[in-house]
Amino acid sequence: MNRLKSELASLKMFSKREFIIWSSYRMNAWMWVLDVFFNTTIFFLLSLVTKGSDISFFPYGNNYVTFIVIGLGVHYISYTNLGDPFARVSKIYWGGTMDLYLLSPLSYYTPLMGIMFRSVIDDYPRVILALLFGGLFFGAIYSVANIWLIFLLLILILTSTLGFGIISASSFYLFNFKQNTEPVRFILQDIIIALTAGYYYPLTVLPYPLQVVGSFIPHTYALDAFRRLLIPGGDLMARVLPIQLLIDIPPITLDILILVLMTIITIPLGLFMYVQGIKKARREGTLTRWQ
Repeated sequence: MNRLKSELASLKMFSKREFIIWSSYRMNAWMWVLDVFFNTTIFFLLSLVTKGSDISFFPYGNNYVTFIVIGLGVHYISYTNLGDPFARVSKIYWGGTMDLYLLSPLSYYTPLMGIMFRSVIDDYPRVILALLFGGLFFGAIYSVANIWLIFLLLILILTSTLGFGIISASSFYLFNFKQNTEPVRFILQDIIIALTAGYYYPLTVLPYPLQVVGSFIPHTYALDAFRRLLIPGGDLMARVLPIQLLIDIPPITLDILILVLMTIITIPLGLFMYVQGIKKARREGTLTRWQ
């Protein structure tokens, strides 16, 4: 119990430090708000282009602004959880402080999670701002009849993408990817997710082989469930994803089960690989660039 209290206290101090650094630049907050507003505006203008087109948004209702704002929100979560752990490990390495952290009685994970807090306060609130701007200025409409189910899905997309992010971070030491050419993040975030996640269009408009590829990332299931639940007129029972056509389970239930499975697999695997990478660096004397 004392060890847990010590880790939580250390995590709190890391987080407080990152918050002080983030909040000390006042113009950063204004640019932060403007960035979300302009992104939402761009996608609103894109929605005007789609009016009258024959693109089917079934089973996600017919409000494209809401459709794409939800996609933007999941993008902000994914960008942080999948891309940030590697960047933070890299920051500790190039700053020459990893060995100092690990000489302390802290666990392997506390420094990583602590310095990630800056991205948490920088990126997670963007989701709220995107939804707010979409509703206030651009005609997005949301249904909150299933608020607890929506909250559960939010937790699952946070944990499942973080699992992939920790796997990505582990490659820094485990496979010696010490530049920005880390393959897990590149293949997932820059190729597969960008193409098949369905941020800007329904997955069903893609060729079937790409729909199958999209079935291996959590975004597909989170977006499917969020859009059915949040967009008025969404069909809760229609099956459109490849795995939904194969398994006779209500679509949202199946989405949740798959996200749970991805979390159960990726979080322990990522943590194991991360520790193995640290141990490997210690054996080889490559924990920091000063050694």
